[in-house]
Amino acid sequence: MNGRAAGGPLARVAGWSRSLRSLMVVAALLVSVAVTLAVYLATQAVFTQAVQRAGVQNAQVLADGTFNAMYQIMRQGWTREQLNEFLGSLNQQADPGAVINVYRGSQVDQQYGRIEQPAPDDTALAAFDTRETHVRADEDLVRYDRPLVAHAECLQCHTNARAGDVLGVLSIRQPIGPMIDQAHSDLVNRLMLIMPAPLLTALAVAGFLSWRLGRSLRRLNRSVGQVKRVEDLAHVRFSGASTGFTEFDDVLSRVDVLTDKVREVAIDRNLLEFEIGLLEHFVITSDVVRDWRRYVRDLLHEINRQFRVHGVFTAFSIADRPVGVDVFWHDAADEVVAARLEQEIRSRVGQTFEGTSGSVTPRQHPGHGGRALGDVAALDLHTKTLTMELPPMQGMVGLIVPMGEARVPVKKLVIESILSTMINVVGSVRAIEKHTEDLEYFATRDPLTRLYNQRMFWSLLDYEVGRARRHDYRFGLMVIDLDDFKRVNDRYGHGFGDDYLRRVAGLLQGGLRDGDIVARYGGDEFVAILPDTDAGTAEQVGERLLSRAQATFIAAPDGEIVSPSLSVGLAIGPVEDGGGASAQAVFSLADQAMYRAKEAGKNRLASAGRDEVLAIGEVVETGQDVVSAVSAGTVYPVFQPVMRVASEEAVGFEVFARVQVGERVAAAAEFVDVLTREQLCDLVDRRVVGRVLRDDRLAGFGGLVFFNIAPTSLLEGRFVHYFLDAVERSPLAADQVVVEISESPITGELGMLEQPLSDLRAAGVRLAIDRAGSGPETFSYLRRFAFDFIKIEAEWLCDRKVSQRDRAFIDGLLTIAETLGVTVIAHNIETDSQLELVRGLAIEMAQGYRFAEEVEGLPVGQPSFSSEEG
Repeated sequence: MNGRAAGGPLARVAGWSRSLRSLMVVAALLVSVAVTLAVYLATQAVFTQAVQRAGVQNAQVLADGTFNAMYQIMRQGWTREQLNEFLGSLNQQADPGAVINVYRGSQVDQQYGRIEQPAPDDTALAAFDTRETHVRADEDLVRYDRPLVAHAECLQCHTNARAGDVLGVLSIRQPIGPMIDQAHSDLVNRLMLIMPAPLLTALAVAGFLSWRLGRSLRRLNRSVGQVKRVEDLAHVRFSGASTGFTEFDDVLSRVDVLTDKVREVAIDRNLLEFEIGLLEHFVITSDVVRDWRRYVRDLLHEINRQFRVHGVFTAFSIADRPVGVDVFWHDAADEVVAARLEQEIRSRVGQTFEGTSGSVTPRQHPGHGGRALGDVAALDLHTKTLTMELPPMQGMVGLIVPMGEARVPVKKLVIESILSTMINVVGSVRAIEKHTEDLEYFATRDPLTRLYNQRMFWSLLDYEVGRARRHDYRFGLMVIDLDDFKRVNDRYGHGFGDDYLRRVAGLLQGGLRDGDIVARYGGDEFVAILPDTDAGTAEQVGERLLSRAQATFIAAPDGEIVSPSLSVGLAIGPVEDGGGASAQAVFSLADQAMYRAKEAGKNRLASAGRDEVLAIGEVVETGQDVVSAVSAGTVYPVFQPVMRVASEEAVGFEVFARVQVGERVAAAAEFVDVLTREQLCDLVDRRVVGRVLRDDRLAGFGGLVFFNIAPTSLLEGRFVHYFLDAVERSPLAADQVVVEISESPITGELGMLEQPLSDLRAAGVRLAIDRAGSGPETFSYLRRFAFDFIKIEAEWLCDRKVSQRDRAFIDGLLTIAETLGVTVIAHNIETDSQLELVRGLAIEMAQGYRFAEEVEGLPVGQPSFSSEEG
């Protein structure tokens, strides 16, 4: 409480001391008092010294007069009575208050006898001793002591003295204290009369200064009070203000400089809040991608809540598309303004997009705001450009703002900020739009040839079968295989092979009729659907394709001319398969016809005619039997041992699926394609995995169990969960289970395998690449995923006659496997010579390449499973 009570007055005093007027009054008062005191002290000292000098002079005059009177009397001779009378009359004749004493020396007393007088004090004795006059003045008394020195004429009377002896001392005491006190009193009285003059003068000066400064200060206060935004600083100007003082005028002129600098660097709070609020709208959503033009219109409306923008234009060129220009108006604009701005936009776009101004037709989006813009000279256009590589895109965004806005530094920054953000957002939206279109396109297209892919083909074929049944008409289906493509690919490389496939795709598209559909089924195999076509017309189309192929010549990298060769199988649908017409039935007919064309010598057309139906129908029936067998559950596993080459010990087993069809076991080549087409691979893999891992005979087995799983099964969302659940319930540890995947999965699914393989790896399951080197994905697999094993065909690994290129590929693969710590398994060792070569490779490559025989620490047991020879 006391602290607060004390703090209040102190605060008021502190505030009062910061007032210029109060400070000037106090300063004037203090100066007046100080000057008066200084004058008093100086004058007092002067008066004191003057009185002291007057006292000394008066004492000197008394001393001279007294000495002269004594000398005159002494020359006439005097008696003791005259001497006493003279000494008695000295103080009567002196100035009031003055005391005169004459002290006789010892020589005078000896000659004339002693008289009654005061004994000399120390000052008088000093005059006797030094023979010099002693003068001392203080604030109360002036003391003057003159020695009486004997001269030659004095020796006539003072016979016992010599010239220069001190015969006596004349001492005068002059009191001066009363005179000094009186002088000081008079001085104080006069100073009291003149002391108010400096104070009044100081107050007058303070008032004058306050009046002179008040005008500019009031002007400053009014100007500062009007500042609400950064733009208002433009009205704070003092270039014409005059305080009457050069120094203050200079200060006010510097205020103008300061406000100019502040305008350049300051950020208006409202504009900052506007930009922050605007950023909240720069969010890309699916709605924005779907209707980006509406997003720009809404954004323009939000911008105009705080910052005046008459319109926005966008110009983008994506990939090989022409430049598209959109102009969005916030305010209504008359035709003249719109035409002039359109001309300017054409010019800007032409400069940016390589002279395309003549072909640009801006799309106008009219505004809905207020009075129509009628003065194009009052508008200014600010633009920003953007270039992207993926997807290849050029873009430009422009703001139509009032003329002169960019001259204000802060507004120029806002314009640049809006432009940068808008071009990035709109550019991103357009890029996403392009990517979305590409995704939609390539979901149904083959990336290499741009034909429909296999998935789209089956959808279109199902649709065509259904439509043919509903409208009772016929259609044709061709299965087209590119003859000897592997030879072309191996001889000239995959780059030329891709170009070769693209040329064949173009050949097929050009040879079909309008409305016909061609797709790439996979690899070097194509299919074509010929709607509303009879057998004769379809055969004509097929013959035309063969003719075009024979007339097509493709230059190989070595200069050789290559001509495509096609084997075409034709079937007419729809085909009844017992349960109604099916796409699979007509496809099987065309596929078998294609194989007959190959067997007949290639480069020809084979048609599934009426007299050939029975032979082909047997094959179809076999495929149906496979499907029925899988549905009935006649799928069982067989096992192939994985051996150490050196010791021929089994370190594990590879599991294969076999299908019982009637009385015989179908080979893999007979049912794999059927399972793939019927999308039954994951069903078969589930049954094999469940049957093996549930077998109690695995208890105590310490080796590895390899499962060959189809990539399509791994891509089925629930399969990995099923597989890991089966591993957890089995007698095996997770690291005893190895999942093999084919080296060549379905095209484009390599990235899609990342999640299932990561889930398997995280659970402890090991991974292997089956038949490594048979396709182009081995290195991609090893680079992207962590594998434990790679299986290489022994025939390819051990063949010393392979080309130098293949040998470099083999050596590189082995080097990568060693570097990554991946175990190499020689697959399908069928001869003793291959076995010896594998052993020799292990010895020859003693730098550390690891083959199956070098796997250590794996407990080996012999499970009581049947095994398939091989």
